[in-house]
Amino acid sequence: MTIAKKIGRKVPVAVYACVSLIAFAGQGSALDEAAQVALGQSEYMAQCASCHGPRGKGDGPVAQVLVNKPPDLTAISARYSGQFPADEIQAIVDGRNMVNPHGDRGMPIWGNRYFAVGMEKSKSVPHDVDAQALAFGRVAALVKFLESIQAE
Repeated sequence: MTIAKKIGRKVPVAVYACVSLIAFAGQGSALDEAAQVALGQSEYMAQCASCHGPRGKGDGPVAQVLVNKPPDLTAISARYSGQFPADEIQAIVDGRNMVNPHGDRGMPIWGNRYFAVGMEKSKSVPHDVDAQALAFGRVAALVKFLESIQAE
């Protein structure tokens, strides 16, 4: 169940349409980077902040009861020699990369969850956008947001 459903609000179809634009956007993006970051921040606050904290420091309210402490997401670039590994982070978030050197993967596989929600939403989004595109768009926006919060 999505956070929007839990709090009794429906996510407008327009949001899913915007996210789908991210899925198909290249360098000549229909959405500029600021819009992608804003969508990613919204996604982060709804799905990630409870564990990783509102600022991405790994100090969310759920973190204290987890066996494996969530990592500081503002230090991803620092852990990768100053470069943000967008493709690798996307693979971790969507579940393609299940490797966790610190034990069991405690983080949900968001790609599967987003795909399931996308299956429902794709029926109401114009232009025959499919569930996979909606899921990819949500993950891509989230990764863009994570890139924007890296410590210098």
